[in-house]
Amino acid sequence: MNTRFAAFVCASIGLIAAAGEARAQAQRPLAGTQSLTTPQPRAAAAAPAISIAAVVNDEIVTLREVQNRMALFMATARIDNTPETQRRLIPQVVDSLIDERLKMQEARRQKVTVTTEEVRSAVNTIEDRNGMQPGTLRAMMDERGIDMDTLYAQIEADSVWVKVAQEHLAREVVVTAAEIKSVIDRAKANQGKPEYLLSEIVIPLSLTLPEQAARELGQRLVQQIRGGAPFQAAAQQFSQSATAAVGGDLGWVIQNDLEGELAKVVPAMAENQISEPVRVGDAIRIVALRGKRASGTPDPQAAAITMSQIYLPTEGGRALPPEKLEAFAERIQREPKTCEDMNKLAVEIATPGSGPIPPVYVGALPEKVRNAVVKLPVNKVSDVINVTGARLYAMVCQRQADTGVPNENQVRSMLENQKLNNIARQKLRDLRRQALIDVRL
Repeated sequence: MNTRFAAFVCASIGLIAAAGEARAQAQRPLAGTQSLTTPQPRAAAAAPAISIAAVVNDEIVTLREVQNRMALFMATARIDNTPETQRRLIPQVVDSLIDERLKMQEARRQKVTVTTEEVRSAVNTIEDRNGMQPGTLRAMMDERGIDMDTLYAQIEADSVWVKVAQEHLAREVVVTAAEIKSVIDRAKANQGKPEYLLSEIVIPLSLTLPEQAARELGQRLVQQIRGGAPFQAAAQQFSQSATAAVGGDLGWVIQNDLEGELAKVVPAMAENQISEPVRVGDAIRIVALRGKRASGTPDPQAAAITMSQIYLPTEGGRALPPEKLEAFAERIQREPKTCEDMNKLAVEIATPGSGPIPPVYVGALPEKVRNAVVKLPVNKVSDVINVTGARLYAMVCQRQADTGVPNENQVRSMLENQKLNNIARQKLRDLRRQALIDVRL
């Protein structure tokens, strides 16, 4: 996938763990590799048995979908399932399901589709990046009585919206040399000033979720997080920012870039503290402060590296026999002294996924790989990295250390991703404004 859109894709489907039930009574089962974006007709004979929560143009959102989405929200964010919690959640859940319908409708209009295999691959990615064994998500949802189609539908909508953005909205993205220079100059000017490692939950205000209701929801989330619920899970389920898919991670934010009330709130916070709900613009925001430092401090995770790796499957049809697995592991740890040696051995072993890896930022690697290579000397084989279904060995070939100031390519990519995200959000707002929406709850 073009690196121009890497962050947008990550923000859309990288760590999705929340969803709405797929088309409720009318959704067909996943099978084969057919497109999942076929419109669902309103039920005819079964219509009297379906409670309608909303109508979006000519498609319905059922009460069953709303119930499934709330159940998943509360289960994954560890929020108590009480009538009061349900009352507060309904407006945001309905808003999310309406947005899904609008995304799918626009995708059909643009003739953009995703396949069953793409959706299932996204589920596998979620499990892998969260350190789960294959099938863990299904088992978790089965245990809680939540239909797996709930997750499939959310991923389908987000995945197809990524494609709509790539294929039809990206042409509107323009980044100028002056914009790039401005960002770099500002980064240099801000070196040494305070900056904060933040995560966020963003609850937009809307007609169905006015400020008071959004504040109540935000306060409830703060209470649950302070009581032990993971901030990342709450962000994935409730935040409407593009950062939701990565657990609300905003990265390092310079003090001068803090918006509105956050400019006063964040500097007064202690590390690992959760803020109260704060209104910023047209949304209620909750932030978690994970760290403080002086701006421009080199970040090991921002280093650009090239790698070689050897992947030894331990599960599935390609799993290596135990004796061969151990023999290969011993050779990998003993023989390669350079990346050229590592690549030659990868060719000899000939397992999928083995060989040279194009340049990548350390922070963009999966957590287990990132932790193994962030301080790994060049031309040294890592200790074994146990990933889902395999043993992995990595070697860093080259490392370009972070200087604390982004280079032109980094800034261009960042600005392109920001603009694409903004255009996609504006497009969704336009679709919502033009749609015929009837909320019946």
